[in-house]
Amino acid sequence: MQNININATVLTGKIKPVHGVNNGPVCYGSLTDVSNYYKESGFPYVRLHDPNWPHPREVDIYTIFPDFTKDPADPGSYDFSKTDTYIQSIIACGSKIVYRLGASIEHTKKKYYVHPPANFNKWAKICVGIIKHYNEGWAGGFKYGIKYWEIWNEPDNPTKNCMWTGTKEEYFELYKTASRVIKKHNPRLLVGGFAATMVNPKFDLKFFKYCNKNKLPLDFFSWHTYTDKPEKTAANAHYAKALLDKYGYSKAESHFNEWNYWPHDAKRPAFGAGNEYNTERTFERTKSAEGASFDAGILIMLQDLPVTLANFYDGQPSSFWSLFNVYGVPQKNYYAFKAFNELYTHQERVKAEVTGKPKGLFCCAGLNKKTGELAVLISNFSAKESGYKIMLNGKAKKVLNSKQYVLDKTRNLELTAEKSFKPVTGLNVTVKKHSVVLLKISL
Repeated sequence: MQNININATVLTGKIKPVHGVNNGPVCYGSLTDVSNYYKESGFPYVRLHDPNWPHPREVDIYTIFPDFTKDPADPGSYDFSKTDTYIQSIIACGSKIVYRLGASIEHTKKKYYVHPPANFNKWAKICVGIIKHYNEGWAGGFKYGIKYWEIWNEPDNPTKNCMWTGTKEEYFELYKTASRVIKKHNPRLLVGGFAATMVNPKFDLKFFKYCNKNKLPLDFFSWHTYTDKPEKTAANAHYAKALLDKYGYSKAESHFNEWNYWPHDAKRPAFGAGNEYNTERTFERTKSAEGASFDAGILIMLQDLPVTLANFYDGQPSSFWSLFNVYGVPQKNYYAFKAFNELYTHQERVKAEVTGKPKGLFCCAGLNKKTGELAVLISNFSAKESGYKIMLNGKAKKVLNSKQYVLDKTRNLELTAEKSFKPVTGLNVTVKKHSVVLLKISL
């Protein structure tokens, strides 16, 4: 039996808000609405990219400004109605917005909206019109105070020009134009990009060199990783931070704003005609207890990585990648986020160490100063099943009361045990492979 040593008197910082998602809770023409689950799991940030995919009706610039020949200064050139409703549904859940300016992904043979804009300066002015509407009340708008504005998504994506049909140099110019125009409009807004796929390092390096040479604003660098190896996420986080430091943006934030468990077998295509069983097999694993233990592990691991915000892809039920099925029923991976949010409500992170540091086991602990309750989140993605003894140091009564909640193949973060224990003897907990355990301890 291994020990998990926790010292509730050693505060190590705040639990970071990394349990954000992409896209809103309402889809399928409003027939599916998972707003209650968005509220329950307290998603701190919702990034807007691929909303209602594959047929987005909102957010994308062409849906708001459908006729590019019109005047960006004229409120009549815009149609905000659908996007207004979409964003309102997110704000009502208590989430903040990360707004991706651009277009949704296109896997079709013919590309429709992922081309370079005909006029970069005009496109940038349209972006300012959108910002004014949602932050300044312009054109019958709102004052949401959205501070994160991301310029395009994955222009480096190597898959058949699915996100950008232009050259890398054209994207760099678009970023230069838009970032400067937005900053001139309001220097307090945070601009960034480019939502890197992390599979095209030559693009990354040229982008940073271009930004450095032209002294461009870059308040946050956003990047993506789909993998079944937690260490790959860690490596990319350090890589992103190294780029920011090397090219003069050490104070910029790092946004990990697309990620998911991806247990895909490269020998079996995940999409397309004849591959439907492979598609099902892959995505059912992402939504399973296996995927949930990976997700909880990543959320815990991000606490020690140079990442400011993170957004899981995807929240909307209409997506393959979602935390819900098409009916809006939460899947196992949803409960990983619910468990993390329970930890997040215990904001003061405290020292927690697992003896032997078993690979694939993740642990984090937080203290709620107001209630005096300690939360411990443990996720076992790939370590062997083992018993662990929770040892408490520091502020602790002679006898402590604990509640244990388990997420595994048969349980969805259900209360499985209530125990009293003495800190000197510890609390025994078994953590199976592909399971998540949440402990709440009254100090």
